[in-house]
Amino acid sequence: MRSYSETLNTIFNLRGGEIDLRLQRVEQALALFDHPERRYRAFHIAGTNGKGSTAAMLQRILSAEGYRAALYTSPHVVSFTERIRIGEQEISPAEVVEIAALIEDRLQRAGISLTFFEFVTVMAFVYFAWGGVDVAVVEVGLGGRLDATNLVLPQVSVITTIAKDHEAYLGSDTLSIAREKGGIIKERVPLVGGTLPPEVEELLRGIAQAKSAAPFFLGKDFSLEVKDTERFDYRGLKWNLADLSLALRGRYQRANAAVALAALEVAREAFPVGEAAIREGLRTVFWPGRFEVISAEPRLILDGAHNGEGVNALVREIRHFQKDKKVRLLFAAMADKDWPHMLGELSTVAAEVVLTRAPMARSADPNELASALAPQMPFRIIESPLEAARFLLQRAGPDDTVLVAGSLYLLGEVRPWLLAQAGLERVTKTKPVEA
Repeated sequence: MRSYSETLNTIFNLRGGEIDLRLQRVEQALALFDHPERRYRAFHIAGTNGKGSTAAMLQRILSAEGYRAALYTSPHVVSFTERIRIGEQEISPAEVVEIAALIEDRLQRAGISLTFFEFVTVMAFVYFAWGGVDVAVVEVGLGGRLDATNLVLPQVSVITTIAKDHEAYLGSDTLSIAREKGGIIKERVPLVGGTLPPEVEELLRGIAQAKSAAPFFLGKDFSLEVKDTERFDYRGLKWNLADLSLALRGRYQRANAAVALAALEVAREAFPVGEAAIREGLRTVFWPGRFEVISAEPRLILDGAHNGEGVNALVREIRHFQKDKKVRLLFAAMADKDWPHMLGELSTVAAEVVLTRAPMARSADPNELASALAPQMPFRIIESPLEAARFLLQRAGPDDTVLVAGSLYLLGEVRPWLLAQAGLERVTKTKPVEA
């Protein structure tokens, strides 16, 4: 049998990593395993930003209530096994090897070829069925309508935000993107949405109503009130919860939490949860690389924002967090992202910038990234992400802030080393370092 590293190499190179959005192949592959995705209900989550954090909160609360709750997300930050978990336990490397070999064998016999994401989605659904889960929280990979995950049986469909991203696959305007993401809405399955542009909300309401799916939106049907950096109040369809504490930093995470709570409230007959589980789940949820503070002296912040909307939210949070003090920025981005806008926004809160290259063929050339910086912005190009991180840490004083942003692939490359420098030798599942 192949080793774990050999297995991952095979999976990552399926169909050359190309994106080919369609559902027929995945459905055929799942049929080879008697449709494992139909053996449990799901919370299905789409959106441009916030869907991973929202999924993590949902799964943590459901687990705290005692359900055997699974979580499927993408991409991973450091380890492939982050993508697939039941409760607090990630799939093991040995299980990855075993399930991948079984799937590959059946696919070859049936003459079915899958892309990387399709293959991993089948792995997750099979693993969850084998694990006897009560419920799965499933994050959409790309879009929604033709995403490989769109074969689950949702108890609730969730759409967190809509903004421009992956335009080559989803369309060049927000309504086109919204139509693709609205493809996860199912007949008579409630829809929960975040705060969306009026025209997007109207479009999604129309799709939901055409399918007799009750729609609920943040700011209209449920709301939140931010109290301070950690606490907020939630006012829902029937629930009124005061002084909720959330482990994830960032005011935008409160909106994600409200969406998660609304989804649970809508699903309360099938999956009832008590207030104690809600408070415990929100207080202890962990999601790496989302305004993650891993060191206090110097303050070291990792954020995986990789599109315009995500970076805008990050900049607002940095301004709130830092006031007038500027950060030292380590930045890399994929070439197909709107990195001129991203760097333009981040430059407004940066005192200096180090540009690097994520370990991906799609990574933008740091020399091209430099063209988006204002002439007066001090910058340096260091091709190696680890050397770039080391350089910034050596320059930073104990009162400085270092921000790593632009790509989850960049975070995956530098996060283990930065955790070691901060004295956190292993990836912690606990609450991030206090600022």
